[in-house]
Formats: sequence, structure tokens, C-alpha cells
Amino acid sequence: MPKPKIEKRIHVPNEVILELLTPSEIRMLKNRWEIINLLKEGLSIRNIAKKVKVGTDTVVRVARMSRKNDVKKVIEPEIPFKTSTPWIFGKSND
Repeated sequence: MPKPKIEKRIHVPNEVILELLTPSEIRMLKNRWEIINLLKEGLSIRNIAKKVKVGTDTVVRVARMSRKNDVKKVIEPEIPFKTSTPWIFGKSND
């Protein structure tokens, strides 16, 4: 018997989210949001890592997660994930 499908989109008020998350989780969430916005602006992975003060692996992981989970549908119609090093994502976006 297959699993029942559960609606993934739920509305949780910001006040509740802030009460449920630890300060570290809030900081990580802010970093991820900033990374997504900087990727949208077209900054390089190294520049984003330097600006947000995280490792390049974190930037790559957030970019992959946002592509896999199709975050771009939620925030804006199109977020370019361009990189000058095509080996990071396996192929070039040109």
C-alpha cells in the first residue's frame, strides 16, 4: 500500500518559526537565504563564500539543494546558477 500524499506546503507564522528554531538554526537559515540571493545575482561561488563567511562547500550544497528542491519556483521564476567551474555541477550552464 503506497504512502498517503501529504501536502508539503504549510503556512507557519514567522513568530512560531522564531520560537522553534535555535539561534544557530536561525543564523544558518539567514546564511542560506543570503547565498540563494547572491547566486541569483550571479556572484561566483568563491565570492559568495567570502561574503557570507562560509566555506565554498556550503555554497555548493545550498545551490544544489535549491536546484533539487526547486526553490526557484517558490521565490522567483528564474534563478541562474552559473559558475565558471563547470565541474562543480557536472556540466556547464552555457
